Amino acid sequence: MTDLSTSIRLAGTAVILRDGPEGLETLLLRRNAKLAFAGGAWVFPGGAIDQSELEVASSEEQAARTATVREVHEECGLTVTEDSLIHFCNWTTPIGERRRFATWFFATRAIQHSEDILIDGSEIHEFQWISLHKSMELYHLGELTLMPPTYLALSLISHCEDAEGACHMLAARNPFEVTPKLCKLDGQMVCLYPGDAGYQVNDPVLPGARHRTVFTPKGMEYAHSGEDVGVAPMDKP
Repeated sequence: MTDLSTSIRLAGTAVILRDGPEGLETLLLRRNAKLAFAGGAWVFPGGAIDQSELEVASSEEQAARTATVREVHEECGLTVTEDSLIHFCNWTTPIGERRRFATWFFATRAIQHSEDILIDGSEIHEFQWISLHKSMELYHLGELTLMPPTYLALSLISHCEDAEGACHMLAARNPFEVTPKLCKLDGQMVCLYPGDAGYQVNDPVLPGARHRTVFTPKGMEYAHSGEDVGVAPMDKP
C-alpha cells in the first residue's frame, strides 16, 4: 500500500485501446492549459481516487480500479469495467514537485465508438483517437505534449499490432513501479529510474547502468543500457 501519511494523492488512469483504420489506436485527452498539474498535456483518461472509494475497497488496487472506471466515465463518457482493466505499472510523481500523485496504470479495450465521447470543456478541452505510431511521430515533431509516463506507455504499446495483442502483452508482463528522481546533466533535465547507477544518490554522472529519460531540445530520450539495469525496459515488450 502507498504511504498515505505523505501529501501524495492516489490516482488511476486507463489506456483505452481500439483497432482503427490506421492500426492500433488509443484515446488521448488534452488537459486545460490553465490547470496547475499537466496543463495542456495530452493524457489518458483518469483521476484521483476518492477517500470513500479507499474506505470500502479491499485493497488499494481495488480502489484504483473503481476510481478509474468512474473517472473515465466522468472525463469522456465511456464505460469500462473493473474486471477488464489490466494493471501494468505504477508511477509516482518525483519528490519536489508541487503536486504529487501515485497513479495506477491500466489498459483495456474500447467497447464504444468515438461519437459516444463527451468532454466537459473545462478540465478537458479536446480528445482524439490516435494511432500509437502517429502519437509518437507527432510528439517528436513537437505537435503533441506528453509527460514521461504517457510517452513510455505509448512507446511500449506501439510495438503491438492490435488491441487484443496489446492487452495480452501487458497482461503477461510483471507490473513495474517507478518514482523518478529529477536532476540536471549538462543543463538538461534528467529523470533517473530504478536500476540507473545514479538513482539511489540522485547523481547522473556515476558510471554504470543507465536507466533514465533525458529532456533534450528535440524531446524526451529514454535510455536503458541492458541487462546491467536489472529491470526490464519500459518502452519494449
